[in-house]
Amino acid sequence: MKNLLLVLLLTTSCWAGQPRVDPLVSTARGLIRGLRAEDGDYDMFLGIPYAVVDEHDPFGPATPHPGFNTTFEANNDDTQCAQFDKTIFGTIQCLQLNVYVPNKAGSSHTLPVMVYIHGGAFLRGSKKHKQLSPKFLIRHDVIIVNFNYRIGLYGFLCTSEDRYKNQGLKDQILAFKWVKDNIAAFGGDVNKITAFGESAGAMGLDLQLLGQEKLAQRVILQSGTSLTPWLIGPEADNIPLEVANYLGYEGEDVKEAVAYIGNKDPVEVITAVNDLQVMNTTGHPRAKPCVEKANSDAILKDYPINLKPNVKGMDIMIGHNSQEVMFIYPNSDEEFYKNYKFGTELIQGFDDTYDEQTVRQFYLGDDQPSSLQQDAILTFASDFAFVHPSERNVLRYLEANAKSVYRYMFSYEGGRNLLKVKKNLTSAGASHGDELGYLFSSDTFPEVPDERDQYVIDVITKLWTDFAKYGNPTPETTELIPVKWTPVIDNKKRPYLNIDNPVRLESRVFHDRMAFWDLYYKLNGDKIKGYRGI
Repeated sequence: MKNLLLVLLLTTSCWAGQPRVDPLVSTARGLIRGLRAEDGDYDMFLGIPYAVVDEHDPFGPATPHPGFNTTFEANNDDTQCAQFDKTIFGTIQCLQLNVYVPNKAGSSHTLPVMVYIHGGAFLRGSKKHKQLSPKFLIRHDVIIVNFNYRIGLYGFLCTSEDRYKNQGLKDQILAFKWVKDNIAAFGGDVNKITAFGESAGAMGLDLQLLGQEKLAQRVILQSGTSLTPWLIGPEADNIPLEVANYLGYEGEDVKEAVAYIGNKDPVEVITAVNDLQVMNTTGHPRAKPCVEKANSDAILKDYPINLKPNVKGMDIMIGHNSQEVMFIYPNSDEEFYKNYKFGTELIQGFDDTYDEQTVRQFYLGDDQPSSLQQDAILTFASDFAFVHPSERNVLRYLEANAKSVYRYMFSYEGGRNLLKVKKNLTSAGASHGDELGYLFSSDTFPEVPDERDQYVIDVITKLWTDFAKYGNPTPETTELIPVKWTPVIDNKKRPYLNIDNPVRLESRVFHDRMAFWDLYYKLNGDKIKGYRGI
């Protein structure tokens, strides 16, 4: 591999008939040895530690990893952060990343870098290769990085003590700093770093755009923004107190409670969390980012609605799927829809005063909620939680002088729609998370893609990687993508790319419904949670 600075020091030759040598890189943190990939012409560096968690204070800040005195063998992808997903697993010392490098990368041929932030409701997920294999993306000559960050109670405990807030977001910053400091050694172009994330990964990334430190030159937000109604949580001192009391602590001091559970095994802590249901793992979980005091270490100094995105000169791609929330209400029964309350959703975005009747009438007319109204209810919840927040963010970026803003909707229904297949969802449209099956290879879909699915794989990976290379997802039209995707200039013209088979350029996504929400927010914007009118 041409880019690896120590390849000339290797004594084992690679003549025909002899085994290839595992790649060795000299980074600012020391020597790192990776693996040759078996499913493509690239190398893998797995499980590189980028930061260290204080195991005596696992809810507090992490620190940058000091580096290696001997060669680090980056060949193990098993480490995940502590979490519950059907079972309890993971560890406290989990802040690692994977780097995937095409063999043609080198110091004289640097490649754009794409850094992915996984989703999972801030409660679950990891960088694992078997779920996020880069083989579809890496064909387009980009370096792919993904990483673990603390999740659940360990990453998003929010107490009245600012030391115990938003640590998962702060882990993300440490990961990006590692990339900036070290990716050149892998043949990466430090001036072409694109951050992309899905769901909670996109929400966290958009929160990063509200800070002062730019993590990347370009950003792709998939199904999540900082304006997601349920995103920001309150301070919740009761959570560590309840967990600590459950595990034997008898006091009422929050700092003591955090220290107490910090010295417990993660399995005990997460078992207590699940038994007490203090962090609900369905619906809208309470593992959330929260507002901090406005000090130098704060990552979120106010509610997002009051902050201006720091995106001047940046290229941004933002979008969602056509029927997002079918994954939250999967094939629910008649009783669920009969008792559905629009206000339950609305109160997550607004203070107690909201106009539920107007919203309900817009989506249902005079009909009563029932399973016959399933599509209308899914449409409402998708619009409120995902579609309109994306629409609102487009104008926020333009007003903050972003260089370009590209809008998309993923609507394709095929054999690799990730959550639709996993959850056996039957509603029409593309669910939340469905596009991931076409961006990443995973063990969920071991079979070879059929022709229709392969077309979507080729299209979406080409769009994403051309955006990373040029800040323009369609620098030229091709037989594969015969349309020119134009950015949003202002509110007068609102083009978006409908990613389907075939792909098509359209105007004003769900125009009538978005016009309704534009008016609703115009009349009720002062009631948005946290809004200060500045």
